[in-house]
Amino acid sequence: MASQYVRHGAESIVGRLLVGILIVAVVWRCSVSILQSTWRNKQSPSKDQQAGTQEHQLVAKNFDWATAEPKKLRPFKPIYHITMAIQNNSLSELIIMDKNYLSRINLRRQLMERHQKTVYGCLPTGREAVHELYAFLMGEHLPSHYPCMFRLTGCSKMLENTVTGRSFPVNPYEDGEECLRVLGQTVEEDMFLLHKTPEGHFTDAFVCCFPSGFNPSEKLGKLLKEVHGPVPSYEKIGASMERYFSKLEAGKSVKRNNWSIQTHPELLESGDDGTTTKDVPVRGESFRIEETYFRSELQALTRLPKTGSVLFSFKTYMYPISDIKEEGLGPELADAMEGLRKGNAPGMWRYKGAERWAEKLCSYLRSP
Repeated sequence: MASQYVRHGAESIVGRLLVGILIVAVVWRCSVSILQSTWRNKQSPSKDQQAGTQEHQLVAKNFDWATAEPKKLRPFKPIYHITMAIQNNSLSELIIMDKNYLSRINLRRQLMERHQKTVYGCLPTGREAVHELYAFLMGEHLPSHYPCMFRLTGCSKMLENTVTGRSFPVNPYEDGEECLRVLGQTVEEDMFLLHKTPEGHFTDAFVCCFPSGFNPSEKLGKLLKEVHGPVPSYEKIGASMERYFSKLEAGKSVKRNNWSIQTHPELLESGDDGTTTKDVPVRGESFRIEETYFRSELQALTRLPKTGSVLFSFKTYMYPISDIKEEGLGPELADAMEGLRKGNAPGMWRYKGAERWAEKLCSYLRSP
């Protein structure tokens, strides 16, 4: 009799354990289903997104860089106000190709050889972000967005640039500066990487072959507010810039434009080779209309998902000033030139060098 009670008690315990295990299994399975559903809802693109992706894939497949015209940027207004002027951007436009690609890449390679200390650099704190950016661009973004220009070879361990004939590993080099050197001769965009500190966002890596009137190496190791120290009235937007950098979501990108006038054709205007002319207060005949350009940068801000670093990148466009006039926009640009000293940042007049070229160019742009 005693043995029956023991056996019956053991069976009851086993039964309760089995029921408990079954309940846990059901709850776990339901939880997994809910989580999977949540991830699908977050990750699955909408019909519009799917259509956009399919359209981009079709464009990428048939893209011919050699015939692609550069974008026409005309971001000037009658009165200049210093603002962030941020717009949404697509990651598909993080890197932009056009018919100037090969000549620009060849120039960038030459500039990196001649001005190594000026055009790229990396602090130890920036190496991880550089590795993340390198792996993303070389291993994912370029071969998927521009398959006619870049292809993976060697069991997907190498990226071949079919335009230049050069190949580089998709896995980043240990040396951050070597990664930047490769990126600098692979894409035309100039890039700065920043990470957040208690004092503000800090620049710890860059590759910049086409600076407009500044020495990029002097920005390395500086806070965002220090980088923009020379910019007139920057204090009006400095705090907003820091907040925006902090709130930028991972994997998201935004864009903005700027513009300037340049009285020579050089893309590198860093100040260490004697090309900077903004601070020369000379009027009139010291430059030729035929060698004067409207220069504009298409700038982008993107947060890297893994390191959380912010990528500030920009592609530089140069247009002969005669193009603006031929488009019928001469008077509008002339108004914008004079408007540099009429807005909330009147110091822009001198900062952009307008006292040197505005009088002569405004007369030219408004002439029949």
